[in-house]
Amino acid sequence: MTILQDTVITSSDYQNDSDFLDLASYEDITNGICKPNFLIDVMGKVSDLGAVATVQAKGVDTKRVHFRLLDASGNEIACCLWGKYAEQIEKHLEEESDEIEICLIRFAKISHFRGEVQITNAFDASLMFLNPTMEEAVDFKQKIEDNPLPLAIFDQDNEKKIMKTAAENWNDVNVRCISEILQSVEPENCKIICSIESIDTDWGWFYFGCNRHNRRLTKVGRNSSVKMNKSIAPQFYCDVCRSTCSNFSPKFKLHLSVKDDSEACRIMLLDTIAMTIIGVKASELWDGSFAEIEDPDLLPAPIQNLVGKSFCFGVKITSDNYSNGSDTFKVSEVWSGDYIQRIESLSEPLSLNETNSSTLSGGEIPAIECSNENSSEDFATPKNKRKEDGRDQMDMTSTSKKLCSKIVKKEKTEK
Repeated sequence: MTILQDTVITSSDYQNDSDFLDLASYEDITNGICKPNFLIDVMGKVSDLGAVATVQAKGVDTKRVHFRLLDASGNEIACCLWGKYAEQIEKHLEEESDEIEICLIRFAKISHFRGEVQITNAFDASLMFLNPTMEEAVDFKQKIEDNPLPLAIFDQDNEKKIMKTAAENWNDVNVRCISEILQSVEPENCKIICSIESIDTDWGWFYFGCNRHNRRLTKVGRNSSVKMNKSIAPQFYCDVCRSTCSNFSPKFKLHLSVKDDSEACRIMLLDTIAMTIIGVKASELWDGSFAEIEDPDLLPAPIQNLVGKSFCFGVKITSDNYSNGSDTFKVSEVWSGDYIQRIESLSEPLSLNETNSSTLSGGEIPAIECSNENSSEDFATPKNKRKEDGRDQMDMTSTSKKLCSKIVKKEKTEK
């Protein structure tokens, strides 16, 4: 649409609440029916999400992220997002308690890279929504759940192979030692049973988030870089609302140092997950002050009381852990009490410092060692986990082995 000097623009009483969403078919995109001269709307299930990287684009450092979208019929398409869209995904992964399942990109651009059709942002004109709640997105998610499909993707050598998706049912996820997850070389979900050693006060225990979108807010205005008065609220900007936000509240973001019999690591719990172990909302512990925290070691009592307690945490191992060497894992689920006791009933008791927790590598076998399936010497076994009977220890050196209960008859031989 071109506006000339003699163009006349008048107001209209016409109103329409429609989002005017016109989702393009994956087949039409890959077959060339959708022309690259026009921007399109595309939505799909996120798979093979890579790490957000900083690269040089025209001499400027720019964030970039690669992933693939899957439609309800099993078709998929490559995506590459730049700049603020890659930063939006990075913020979601750092601050939100839920993983990215559905992605909607409006006014997306069709491009080609290394002979493959891909979706990218049209400079700053595109709009991206992660886990949208509109009716079309809810219907799409329901179709995906009703018709689970394997994900067939291309790797960097453009060779087609089947990728195994991370288990979404935490009942099917094995319990692992911390020493094992620190040595992981691929993304996966797992459980760890550990005790909380300390609260990492290098990070604040809360942030201000939008109550509508549960997104972290950015302090804006002339008071954004100065120390605030205790009772005067600064202005906050929401990336999703695309405006200043007045409906906000404190949200939990806890960094904990945890330990089991094998090793120690750090975990991060966001608002709703942290609330399950603290028992109250962050707004109930907040003192109402907008001033900068002068002494980070002064924590509310319910948070301090977490030290020494044991939980079973469902953690996600991401590329930041196995590629970048980060020892901080994001927590997606928490269990305690009877759940831990049920796991302990399947295993040989192990000692944690002043706790009753146990650590095992799988919920199906009665006892295991923290070892790789291909090698039993990669990790040292704690003394209290070793059996006195050497035969038992020999039979249980792999997490995939079970004790043989079948009696084998020996053939009689004549003297």
